[in-house]
Amino acid sequence: MDKELQFAWQSGLFLVTCLILFLFAKWLFKFFNLKLNIGAELVDKDNTAFYIAYASYFIGFIFIIGGVMNSEGSGDFWDEIFLSFVYGIIGILLLNFVTWAMDKFVHSSLNLWDEVTEKRNTAIGMLKGANYLSVGIIIAGVLLTEVNKPFEAAIFLAFAVVIASLGFVYYNLITPFNSKTEIYKGNIAVALSASGAQIAFAILIFAGFQIEHSNWVDSLISIGIDVLGGFIILPIIRLIVDKAFIPKHRKMTEEMIHQDQPNIGLGLFEASAYIGGALLFIWCWSL
Repeated sequence: MDKELQFAWQSGLFLVTCLILFLFAKWLFKFFNLKLNIGAELVDKDNTAFYIAYASYFIGFIFIIGGVMNSEGSGDFWDEIFLSFVYGIIGILLLNFVTWAMDKFVHSSLNLWDEVTEKRNTAIGMLKGANYLSVGIIIAGVLLTEVNKPFEAAIFLAFAVVIASLGFVYYNLITPFNSKTEIYKGNIAVALSASGAQIAFAILIFAGFQIEHSNWVDSLISIGIDVLGGFIILPIIRLIVDKAFIPKHRKMTEEMIHQDQPNIGLGLFEASAYIGGALLFIWCWSL
């Protein structure tokens, strides 16, 4: 009975810690986006584009908290509470800073939040959401394995985020159209597909951190193999979707950008294929 009571109050205290971190994440989002009137976007304007980005931010936060809570600990309860709180704050700070930096460097020609709030561009909302979600997954992977090694964690995180930013850039290279232009124009089908590719890359990077490594070289090789797998399988998956699922008299490019109404279902299907392919690659490689 005593053990059950101890488990109950300790679990409750961890939950309280998570709720405090949630409130911190909410406040920090506002701090990084001072010009946003969040309340107006949520209820006055009923802005779906903003909802997509905002919800994805908190899903990214959940991944980070999961990485912190499931990392290898010291065994001391109060030490675990303290580390969960500290590394949770660090993870949330990184989530906001890294996505802000990605917006500046990858999408420097456009103010994404203006597109979301003023034009209610749902495609841009999906792009912002994919950024938050993919970065959250990567930070979770780092904290899950390197939480007790802050210097190594910082090095690996920087390396991983640079690679993660390639997910969207690489998608832009393997498609016969300019995905940036299409998403900026509001093409939801392309936004879905590109988001799937970006999240697939994040999953591969996350998996690279989960293999036990004896040194830095092994770690980098493991992550590199997973990322290389992403570079190889993404264009193959796109080819398979185009040839095996789309009728011969139509092409994916026609369906996604050459129609008056882009084929949103196809964009979702392609995104799920990228994410599924990443998972299959990880599971097969781990056998």
